Amino acid sequence: MLQDKRCVHLDFHTYEGIEGIGKDFDKEEFKAALKEAELDSITVFAKCHHGNFYYYSDKFHTHPGLVKPLLDLQVEACREAGVSAKIYISAGLDEHAAQEHPEWLIVPEGGVPQNMLEPHFHHLCFNTPYLDLLIAQTEDVTRRYMPDGLFFDIIAECACVCPACRRDMAKKGLDYTKHEDVMQEARDVLVMWMDKVTSAARAIKPDVMVFYNGGDFPVGRHDRMDVNDQLEAESLPTGGWGYDHFPMSMAYIRRQGKNCTGMTGKFHLTWGEFGGFKYKDALLYEGAQCLAFDAGLSVGDQLDPTGRVDSYTYENIGNAMRYIKAREPWRGGTPLVDIAVLSDQRDPHSPEHRKLGGRGWGGRTGISRMLFEAKYLFDLIGYEEIDPKYRLIILADDKVELDEKEYNALKAYVAAGGKLLACGKSPLYEGKMAFDLGCEYVGEDKYNPSYLRADYKLAAADGMALVLYQPFHEIKLTGKKLGDQIHPYFQRGGTRFCSHNNTPANYADVVPAITEGRDGIYVAAAVFSDYAACGSLSSKQIVLPLLARLCPEKIVEATNVPSSGKVVLYEKDGAFLCHALYANTVKRGEKVEVIEDLVTLADIYVTLRLPRAVTSAVSRPDGKALPLAQNANGTVTVTLERLHCSAIIELK
Repeated sequence: MLQDKRCVHLDFHTYEGIEGIGKDFDKEEFKAALKEAELDSITVFAKCHHGNFYYYSDKFHTHPGLVKPLLDLQVEACREAGVSAKIYISAGLDEHAAQEHPEWLIVPEGGVPQNMLEPHFHHLCFNTPYLDLLIAQTEDVTRRYMPDGLFFDIIAECACVCPACRRDMAKKGLDYTKHEDVMQEARDVLVMWMDKVTSAARAIKPDVMVFYNGGDFPVGRHDRMDVNDQLEAESLPTGGWGYDHFPMSMAYIRRQGKNCTGMTGKFHLTWGEFGGFKYKDALLYEGAQCLAFDAGLSVGDQLDPTGRVDSYTYENIGNAMRYIKAREPWRGGTPLVDIAVLSDQRDPHSPEHRKLGGRGWGGRTGISRMLFEAKYLFDLIGYEEIDPKYRLIILADDKVELDEKEYNALKAYVAAGGKLLACGKSPLYEGKMAFDLGCEYVGEDKYNPSYLRADYKLAAADGMALVLYQPFHEIKLTGKKLGDQIHPYFQRGGTRFCSHNNTPANYADVVPAITEGRDGIYVAAAVFSDYAACGSLSSKQIVLPLLARLCPEKIVEATNVPSSGKVVLYEKDGAFLCHALYANTVKRGEKVEVIEDLVTLADIYVTLRLPRAVTSAVSRPDGKALPLAQNANGTVTVTLERLHCSAIIELK
């Protein structure tokens, strides 16, 4: 089965009232664009979210404005150009079916129906005859084109209490008035319909590649990953994901035994943006970042309704694809890491996750950013990956208490000598502190925001009361105290306020807040979520010395790659591959983080603590020998004259 490396995802969600669909499509022009972009794969549309098909069909709703058999011509062009064609089928969103069969619509919890008069797509329930329609559509597309792959979009566990779902829940003994039961039904339905659709396609073409796109892959949810033949990590940096989301996701999915691609976009903002273009250097960096985190590059584009190909888009994409193509032999290997982050296993589209900050997901993002910035190498893990090989496991504070499996796995881990760093409610089991972290849990603190003051030395603001804007928790000290919470004079509210923002610290009202016990360290505040939300000096300065205390010998012992740069290390074919990345992101507009200019850094060094001795270092792909110093403590230091966008260092 083909493994995609350099791809385009060619969106074509086109309202049925637009005429002249595909009138300007030119097969030779399309083939030229594929070659210009150095692609090995492209996803083209059979059916879009509007429910329109882009080939002539007497069974389904062909777009009424289609003037050419667009999909037929695109597939022909791909085969003639030697580019793998994956065919897109919208699943769960089909506006034509939704308008014709409103009884198939999902009914959200609370029973309020979806508003059919608003300009957005509406979700259909797979417990209705809609699933029969989708299977018939899949069979028709597969039989007609015998494609290399099928791409189904948008995959989500949708809470539904329609009559069909209520009947199904009753058969299983589930209660539709209980949210957890509704979400269990949502998970069951998702797995059910994906299995049926895959079986229908494979009955016609056994080797067809199948992918179900739902954005992120929930940690530990192998039922969501195993149905896919490869994993595409959707992450548009300017579309709300940011530049740290993709590497954070890859810290988990790169170890799942499947080929991965990172899906970004050519757009300035996000999906569905006509006339928006990303800066050229931004796409180059995103390609380099995909390579560094062991993924191919997939770039989202959107075809004009006329079928006209935008030449600038493919010039820009080709620039990035040529860059990564030259470096593909040095992609991947076995990641070398210091630390694991135990993350929440809920669906990223679930209401619970959205409460934790949309696509930020609170603590996972905050601690990942700290680790990237401080150059700690880490894996994102689920409970089944808890292992003594990790010297430190961090419990992200978007976890709200441990379940039984997590508790038992961590109990075995600390019994074998492993250490934990936790904050907020993440180390609780059945409402109590699950491990010896130097304290007992009492409950949530009434003050927010409040202050932390460390007993240990900080690199900045040493000895100061540092404000945090996320929740604090009350604890009872049982071990070593490493820091305090200093309460404000009062909780700001109503007519009680002081100055413009938050109440000052009351140094006469101090309680323990950072503690250490046999199993590790606890911080009685959601310090990781605070960093995700605010990016403050306070939370970072509190956490970094704790990381050094619990994990004193880092693999990347030292480097002058700036904090916003990234360093990744792999072992492959008897060598070590060190990827270094740097781009200066800037804010444009109100919320958009962009890369316009790639700044070249000079005299960059990386000091590494490797599991065995190395005697040579060369840069790839040019093969230039690099200075390598052997240090007295067993580390090695390699030096680069310049770092522009990315560098790959091979050490043997």
